[in-house]
This record gives sequence, C-alpha cells and structure tokens, in this order.
Amino acid sequence: MQVAKVPMDLAPGVGVRTGVRGKATVVFEDGTRVELSANASFAVEEAGARGVGVRLFMGVLRAKVERLLSRRFSVRTPTAVCSVRGTEFQVQVSEGGRTNVDLYKGLLAVEDQRGQQILLKAGQRLEVDGRGIGRPTQAPGQSGARSGGFHGVMRRELSLEMSKEEVQAAAAREIKLAEYQQGKALTDVFGNRVRVEEYVMRPQNDQFKFVVLNERQDRFDYFYYLGTFNKDLPRDLSVALRQMSGGADTAPEYYLKAFETGRSNTKDSMVEVAQGGHQVDVNNNLSASDNVASLYNPATDDFEDVSGRSVYQTIFDDYGFYINGNLKYGWSGTDIDNYDAATAATVSDPITGAALAGALPNRTVSSVWPEADKLHQEIYESYSDGTFTKWDNYIMGDDGKVASFADFNGVRSGSDYKDRLLRFNYEQVITATEFEGRKIDIVVEPKILIQSGLIQ
Repeated sequence: MQVAKVPMDLAPGVGVRTGVRGKATVVFEDGTRVELSANASFAVEEAGARGVGVRLFMGVLRAKVERLLSRRFSVRTPTAVCSVRGTEFQVQVSEGGRTNVDLYKGLLAVEDQRGQQILLKAGQRLEVDGRGIGRPTQAPGQSGARSGGFHGVMRRELSLEMSKEEVQAAAAREIKLAEYQQGKALTDVFGNRVRVEEYVMRPQNDQFKFVVLNERQDRFDYFYYLGTFNKDLPRDLSVALRQMSGGADTAPEYYLKAFETGRSNTKDSMVEVAQGGHQVDVNNNLSASDNVASLYNPATDDFEDVSGRSVYQTIFDDYGFYINGNLKYGWSGTDIDNYDAATAATVSDPITGAALAGALPNRTVSSVWPEADKLHQEIYESYSDGTFTKWDNYIMGDDGKVASFADFNGVRSGSDYKDRLLRFNYEQVITATEFEGRKIDIVVEPKILIQSGLIQ
C-alpha cells in the first residue's frame, strides 16, 4: 500500500515497508514509539489493552517503550522474540533472519526458536540466528548507533544497499583495526579505471573478515567474507586461515563453524549464509564426488598426493543464497557427511526455518570457458521460474588484459603458483534477473589473500 499522507492509522495485520532512502515512525496509544530504517519490512500483530506486538521481517527497528507495568511490548523476528516493559532498544534483521539486538536502557528478555531465553542488561548486544542465542557483548553507544544511521555498514548485520559514502565511512573505521591491508589502481576487463582497497581484520576473537572496496568513476561495488571459527583465533591470523582448505590424516586445529558473504553495487545485493560447519573425512564418507586427490601442505610449500588418505574438510549443515533479500536456493541437514545427504530448501528458509511465500523453483547450473585460450569462466544458473544468475570470472593483468592458460604453464610448487598469481588480478561480474540490467562488478588483488594465508 502506498502512503499518500501522514499521519495514517495502522491497524493490526497491516505491514509497512520502507524504501532505499525511506524511513518511518510508528506511535502507539500508550506513547510507545518505533522508528524504522530504510529497507525495513514491519507489521503490527497486536495493539490493544494487553499490549503491543510487532513483527520485523527485515531491516532495523528502534523502539522506545513507555513503562506501563500492566502492558507488554514484544518484537518478533524470524529467529527471536524480544519482550520488554519499559526500555529503549534496537533490533536489526538481515538476510537469513539473523537478528541483532542492542539494549540502551532497562531490561530486555530475548528468546530464540528453541525456547532458550536470556535477560539483556543496558549496554549489551546480542545476536540470534538459526543456531540460537549467542553470547552478550558490549553494544555501541546510543549516539554512535545514531551517527551510523542505524547501520553497521560492512558488518554482519549489513543491509547491503547503503550509499558509497556510508560504506566508505564504515570501512575507514574498520581499517584502523586491520591486520592486513592493500590498495592499488588498475584497469578492469572493460577498460575502466578502478581503485581497489582491501583489508582483513578480526571483528571478534573467533572471527575474521575480508573486505574489498571498488571505486570507479561512475560506480561503487564492494564485497565481504565473514568467517566464524571453532575457537578463538591465534595471534598470527594466517595460522588459522591456512587451515581453511582442510588437513590430511588429522583434522585441522582451526576450521569454520559458519560464514557469510555479501556483494553489492549499493543497490543490489547478493548474500550467502552457511552454518553448522563441522569436519568430515571426505575421502572416506558416503560420497565419492567430494574426494580429494591433491592437497596443499604449508610445511613443504607444495601440493601432495593424498589419494586414499583421510582428508578432513568443513561441511556445512545449513546454507542459503539470497539475491536482493530473497532466497534463491539452499539446503539443510544435521551432521551431514556429504552434500548429497542434505535436504534442498523448497518451502522454508534453511537458515531460519521460516515458511516461504511459495515453493522455490528448480535450479540448473552450467559452466563453460567461452574463450579457448583465456582464463574467463562463465557460470550460468537458470531457474524454472525463468530467472537466472550469471557469473563471469576473469584472471587479468593490471592493464585489464585477460590472462591465458599459457601464463600459468610451468608452475611446479605453491611458491611458483603464488609468484605467478601476484602478476594478475581476479574480476567477478555478476548479473541476474533481479538486477534489472545492472551488475555487481568486483575486482580483487590477490596479494592480500596470499599474505593472510587465504590463498596457499
């Protein structure tokens, strides 16, 4: 429904959705006030003598609740329920239903889908996702949250539709904590000059985050990868990152429990969420399709034959892939030992369990190298509803020239491969039906990936 004028009465069951640059304020009879950010989806479930109940599907909600002991106020999200009597707090829901709660005043009871409950105190932050309730941490100050426009841009709760200036401002704060950082100007495969900025940091003790910012004359694109490990990371971050590809004979000490990625052109977004990561001996499970014959060994700086040996790698029980906030495909399972054992998502979100508006279409994937001697890969995902997602992946030089297979001839060791790779860059161009003719275009310089251990 289009809002023609304000104020406007909002009856229970009526939803509100704000636009890319929009915002809304909802005031209830008891004086409770709810402010909605841009790109928020919200509905009133109840407003009466017993109290007020609202539902937040996506975006950021800030609530100031009057202290009325005879009434209650609750905010329901895909993964949590926040119940209060007299407090001021903020709730944000991102792709996959992940919920972040910041409490500024009073007390706030937060419950997950499994019935686990925790009582937040003033100044605390809490994250709830499909796995349940996390550990409370210190929340940013109220003034700091306001100055950020209710957005932790380039963070896990990111909305991925922020302006270039908002992204750059957030990145400037994070770069101060970066453990690795790179930047240079080059030419992309289309002949456009692009400034590439990259950094790696640890948002929490058990997490690392890789961020790429691309600025061209007429566009701005960015990418992030946020990984959560099985335990706190060592002082030398590369020790853990080098173990992400797995280990032979014995399981790695460090492995991913969850990850999420985000890509955006400040209007369109592409998000992946994976949870339930655990180690599996892929050479001795029930599927031969994931067997590993060769694995890099950092100790010898070379790839070694691991055929017939135990190879431990991470498999994720739950995965969701989203374009512009809508699930395209995913899967779920419990301690699966191969991806054939997972259950494909059809009528519910694999991360939150929330019911979908309709059954997901079937998906077909094809991959080709359209240029015989060029390192240009084209991956095409088609869906039975007529939509598509297309990935064009290039290896190219600083001048934008696409590399050839011959450029990597003669590689004999891990060091040879990395030395050769340092001469080139990686560009990924993504188009999709939902982008309406637009694209997400990310250029990555590999040097920082080699330094940090993400490329071996």
